[in-house]
Amino acid sequence: MLLLRAARAAATVAVGARRKPGLLPVFVAGLSSSSGAPSGGGRRRKGQRRGEAKPQPQPLPAQSEVPSKKKSNARSAKDRKARPVEEAQGPPGQEIEFELVKLQPEKPKRVVKWRCATGCGACCKLDKGPEFPTPDEIFSDYPEHLELYKSMIGPDGWCNNYDKTNRTCNIYEDRPFFCRVEPKVFDEFFGVPRSKFDREACSACVDNVKMVYGQDSAELGNFKRIIKEESKKHEESMKEVQLLDT
Repeated sequence: MLLLRAARAAATVAVGARRKPGLLPVFVAGLSSSSGAPSGGGRRRKGQRRGEAKPQPQPLPAQSEVPSKKKSNARSAKDRKARPVEEAQGPPGQEIEFELVKLQPEKPKRVVKWRCATGCGACCKLDKGPEFPTPDEIFSDYPEHLELYKSMIGPDGWCNNYDKTNRTCNIYEDRPFFCRVEPKVFDEFFGVPRSKFDREACSACVDNVKMVYGQDSAELGNFKRIIKEESKKHEESMKEVQLLDT
């Protein structure tokens, strides 16, 4: 009777196994594992030999052991970005040299000091031509000076008070205000500040000498020589004053 019940139970299990493939009873699964047959419906994985046990999945490593590819990639990207910057900046020695050149003080301008050249008389040519401002433009706000200036112009364009033989002025001590090469005159008529008077006066004299005597004239060479000597003396006197102050 026990055998019959066991047989029926085995048959029932066998029928259930046929109805639901892949669901093996406990003792069948145990026998299959002990006999070394492949599980999973008797199918073998690709590359698996007959009788070989199914490979077990490897446990995942801990989070701290997982190599961070993102970090290494970020580091390499950072290096790649840093290289062009280093090349653009150049070597450290060259950068320091550039800073030193940049911090160097500017070269001071050459000292210029005006002085009248005796025997020139170029400024006494009152009718100066179209290259120069007209008397009406210069004395537009000074009608009394304009009238006096025009009255002094001779037929040849020279001043009536100029001695052409000796190249001297007959009324030099009492000459009009506009005939004086002084900082106040340049400031009032031309708006030239005192700090730029010497340079502007030298430039005006050079233009007058070129217009009257020519660019290659002896008068122009003589004037440049006098200005050079006067400027040198003035520069030496300025250095002496600085030494006394220290």
